[in-house]
Amino acid sequence: MTNRIKVLIGVNLLLIVAIGFSFVDFSTANKPENVAFFKVENLGDITQFDIDGHSIQKLEDGRWVMDEIVDLSPQKVGMLFQAIQQTKIIETKEKGLDKGKEVVIYISNIPVFNAKIQSESDAVSFGEIDGKTYAIEVPGQFVNLEKIFSPTEAEWRDKTIFRTSWKTLKSFDIQYDRNPENNVLITFGKQFYDVRGVDNLDSAAVYQFITALPNIKGNHFEVRESFIADTVSKYRPFSRVVLEELVKAYNVEVGIYPFENKVFAYFPKTKEVAEIDSKQIQDVLVSWHFFDANDPRKRK
Repeated sequence: MTNRIKVLIGVNLLLIVAIGFSFVDFSTANKPENVAFFKVENLGDITQFDIDGHSIQKLEDGRWVMDEIVDLSPQKVGMLFQAIQQTKIIETKEKGLDKGKEVVIYISNIPVFNAKIQSESDAVSFGEIDGKTYAIEVPGQFVNLEKIFSPTEAEWRDKTIFRTSWKTLKSFDIQYDRNPENNVLITFGKQFYDVRGVDNLDSAAVYQFITALPNIKGNHFEVRESFIADTVSKYRPFSRVVLEELVKAYNVEVGIYPFENKVFAYFPKTKEVAEIDSKQIQDVLVSWHFFDANDPRKRK
């Protein structure tokens, strides 16, 4: 066989291979990999979720509540939106899901997306839409997606006691049972806040105080009949704190009951009791002198 014939045969083989590959579709446009699992274009349009038997709704004042009564932590709601925005499809799976969390997303109060989420670990999660199952993940993170879509009142509720800001606080009233001469009443005036009994206001102290209020958190919120019977019904609180807000839902009254090792907050409206960090509440239970620029202790 001459070299010329060998070259022709080689060329023909290359052509055959090229023609064969021309029929193979290398496009990934129709493949599910790296496609968003939750097909919601504008997250800002979401008004409600139904998750694992719970209804999570956005109210007109911007708050998110669960089952119409539980104010939710902004951090928890933020995690939910982050998961919806970032979850991607890895690949298609043939087997359907026999368990998992049911998720329904509403736009303008109309259900637009239904799915089921199941996780085997922080690294393995699955999602089902319209009978099709996919392996899903948040790229670059180990996230148990089923746990994110498992709302509970104890974990998801907003544990902030004083939900306010220096722009929305109307009044903050601290009344001490045994030392009423230290009582504090902060009210919003024409341009800034006033503190009863203070002529020369330390505005920096007022701003510092108000902006720190949302840092006060409670733990283990629950109705404790024994605490009400043994403590609330028999003793006056060490102090009574009343917050009035522009957002009326954030108005709160709290009775503070300090003990040797713990400090308890009692909420008369809901009859709940919560534990508060003693160091945090000390920053709240100040006297009116704290806001007085003429206080001699501030000159040292």
